[in-house]
Amino acid sequence: MAYKESFYNVYLNYNDVQLVFNGVTSAFAEIEDDYLEIIKSVNNHEEIDEKDEVVAQMIENGFLVNSMLNETKLLKLGNYSSKFNSDSIGLTIAPTLACNFACPYCYENEKKEFMDKNTQKSIVDFVEKMAKLKKNVSITWYGGEPILAKDIIKKLSEEFIKICKSYDVSYGAYIVSNGYLITQEVAKELKEEKIRGIQLTIDGPPSIHNQRRKLKTKEEDTFYKIIESAKILKSNDIKVHIRVNIDKSNKDYFKELLDILKENNLNDCSVNLGHVKAYTNACLSIADSCIKNEEFALYSIECQKIMKEKGFDTTDYPYYPYVKGNYCCADSLSAYVIDPQGYMYKCWNDIGNIEKSVGNITSIDKVTSKNEIVNLEYLMWSPFEFEECIKCKILPICMGGCPYSAMKSNNKPECENWKYNLEQTLIEVYKSS
Repeated sequence: MAYKESFYNVYLNYNDVQLVFNGVTSAFAEIEDDYLEIIKSVNNHEEIDEKDEVVAQMIENGFLVNSMLNETKLLKLGNYSSKFNSDSIGLTIAPTLACNFACPYCYENEKKEFMDKNTQKSIVDFVEKMAKLKKNVSITWYGGEPILAKDIIKKLSEEFIKICKSYDVSYGAYIVSNGYLITQEVAKELKEEKIRGIQLTIDGPPSIHNQRRKLKTKEEDTFYKIIESAKILKSNDIKVHIRVNIDKSNKDYFKELLDILKENNLNDCSVNLGHVKAYTNACLSIADSCIKNEEFALYSIECQKIMKEKGFDTTDYPYYPYVKGNYCCADSLSAYVIDPQGYMYKCWNDIGNIEKSVGNITSIDKVTSKNEIVNLEYLMWSPFEFEECIKCKILPICMGGCPYSAMKSNNKPECENWKYNLEQTLIEVYKSS
C-alpha cells in the first residue's frame, strides 16, 4: 500500500528537538532522522516497509495515511457523525431567567418569570420520549440564577431520575450558579438530585470580584460568600469548577486570586478562564474592555503555568488539543436550551430571544418555517464550506470555532485559541513529559 504524509501534521522545535503533532489523532512525538527519511521517501512516492517499526508507529499515530485517502472528507464524516449522533440527549434548562446578581458583562435580557407547571410537564414528557430512544440523558441547570428556582429543579430532577431508572438509561446533571444561595441544605438537595458538578464564577480577589459580581439589591461582599459556598459543596462531594471571566480590568489579578483560593484549600478545584465578549446587545457596553482572541490565547497559557506553580489541580494541564467532532450543543441534533416559557434554542447566547427559538417544548410538533430556518442555520453550519478552514492544519481541533460567533459575523469562522497558542501548549506538554 502506498502512503503519504498526513496534511494535519504540525511541526515545531524546542531546544533543537524536533516535534510533530497530528490534529486528527492528537498524537504527539519527538522525531529523529529515521522519521524524516521516511517522510522524504513518501513525498518522493517511494515504497516504504510497513513492517518497519518506525513506519508502523507513524501509520498507527496518523502521521502517515493511505495515499488515496481524502483526509478532509474523513474529517467531515466525523463531524457529521458527531453532530447527528443519536445516542444521547443533552438539555440545558433555565427554570428562571431571574437573577440576584447584576454583572456588567451579562449577555442576557432578564425576565423574572418562573417555569410554570405546564412547561415542566412538557419537559418531563419530552425526556421520557427521548429516554425510550437514547442511552444517555444529560441535564445542565442554568439561568438567570437557577437556585432561585430550586423547588422546580427538585421536582423535575425527581421525574428525570425516575424515568431514566425505568428505561435503564444513564443520567447526569450539572449546574451553573453564582453560588450566593448555597447552604448546607441546598448542597444536600443538589446531591440528592444527582448534580455532581457546579460552575461558580469568581472574577478576581475581593476588591475586583465585588465590583463585578455584585448583588442587585445591596452592596455586599459576595466574594467570601462564594468561597464559603465552594467549601460547602466540596464537603458534599460536589465537584466545584471555578470560572474566572477575564477582560482588561481583571487580567492582572489572577495570581492574587489563586493565592486566596489556596489559603482556603480550594486548590483542588479546577479553575477555568472565561473570555468576556460582547456577545449580545445586552453586553455591548463592555466591548471596549474585551481582550482580543490572540491576546487571550497567550494569556491563558501563562495562567496555566501559574496554576501549576501554585499547586492547583492540573489534571488537565496543559489543556491538550483533541480532535473535535462537532463544536458544541448549537450544532448538535440532540441538544437544546430551554427557557422558562418553554422556548427551545440551539445556543446559550440566544436564550430569552424568542426570535432565535427553534420551537417550544409545549407544542413541539408545531414548528414554524422561521423556527426551522434558525435550526438549520445552526445544525448545518460547517467549517467545510470555507476555504480558509479546509486549508488549515488545525481544523480537526478547532472545527471552525463558535457557530454563534460565525453567524454573528456574516458567517465568517472565528478561529479558536489553538491558532495562537498551539505551539506553546505543545511545548509545555513536552516539558511536562
